[in-house]
Amino acid sequence: MKKMLFLTIFLIMLASCTGPQSPSPTSTALPQANLPNPASVYCQEQGFQSEIHTTTDGSQTGICRFPGGSACDEWAYYRGDCGPVPQQDVDSFTDEIASDGCKVYRNETLGYSFHYPGDAQIVANDDPLKSISVEGSLVEGEHWPQFTISHPSNREAYHPPEDVDLVQWLTEHNLLTDDRLADVQIAGIPAIHLHHDRSPQSYADDRYFFAKSGQLYMIVIGHAGDKEDWDLYNHFLESFQFETN
Repeated sequence: MKKMLFLTIFLIMLASCTGPQSPSPTSTALPQANLPNPASVYCQEQGFQSEIHTTTDGSQTGICRFPGGSACDEWAYYRGDCGPVPQQDVDSFTDEIASDGCKVYRNETLGYSFHYPGDAQIVANDDPLKSISVEGSLVEGEHWPQFTISHPSNREAYHPPEDVDLVQWLTEHNLLTDDRLADVQIAGIPAIHLHHDRSPQSYADDRYFFAKSGQLYMIVIGHAGDKEDWDLYNHFLESFQFETN
């Protein structure tokens, strides 16, 4: 009995001498925030200008702007998909000036051209539609005007049969999603006109669908900054022409 008592007292004294155990050190390092965008850094390292572009739907993307007036999505440039000499559907960017004082864009592959404001730039977009955009100068923090032309070669919805009912085709492929206005003529071809109203998330826009030789075209006119100029817009639409109709 005495042995058990002495053993208990000894263990209590031993515990009091050792003191509390320190917890194992843990890492307090936090992930670094606000790291620079490598695509933006790459654009600037090549001597070009990095810009933030806000589209009519309110989304933002980085643009790398090159000397001579061309530009493309920063990540597309980072991957080598585009560059100072535009590729794919922007391979016909020129400094040609029309008699109306506008610049002229020509697409040799599909055989069309259009006029756009002299202070605007052509941008190759890194999106599934492989679209190109016309971006005007900055007006109160927004590029205006904004025109987008899309005619992807690898999307079934953009290759309707030549004798198809276009309204039915657009409906079946979920492209007829906004309010339909009166049809117009673009390059002598009937074009379906849709209007998307202003919302808290996006600016209003007008879009036009027309087809030629089995290729569907979509032109979007974005009303960035809630600014509209239909004299300018109609001049752009009227200037859109195919070399042979």
